[in-house]
Amino acid sequence: MEQHEDGSDTVDEQILVHLEADGRLSIQDLARKVGLSRSAVYERIAKLRNRGVIAGFTIRRGQAPPRAGIRAYMLLYFTGPICERIAKEIERIPQIKRSESIGGEIDMILTVEAQDLNDLSEVRAQVEAVRGVTRVTTGIVLKERFNRLGAVP
Repeated sequence: MEQHEDGSDTVDEQILVHLEADGRLSIQDLARKVGLSRSAVYERIAKLRNRGVIAGFTIRRGQAPPRAGIRAYMLLYFTGPICERIAKEIERIPQIKRSESIGGEIDMILTVEAQDLNDLSEVRAQVEAVRGVTRVTTGIVLKERFNRLGAVP
């Protein structure tokens, strides 16, 4: 049986794949899928958790019913290394749902959920008013094609 860097093997990998697809899978169903007894699968899951291979169990949201409103990305450019200060300031704007600092020409990407174009415009004006923000580029999401992110820390 092939051993991985984290101490898991191919059966553990199968268990992880099945749990990632359906975290509510019962131990009995999981055991049937990987060809082991329930107690063997239970022990393997416990070992995977103890070694930190499984950090926890969570849900992944499905396709939500369409919401009224607009989702957009804002690309921010700064005058210098001031991400921490700017992140604290823009965190107060409730329409900004996610902020990520990135490397390269763009300094930060914001995910914004606004009620309408006027609301989006107001959010943009608030972001542009933050000291140190030199440029903001906004892109409105027309359609989500796929999403493999699930729950991102």
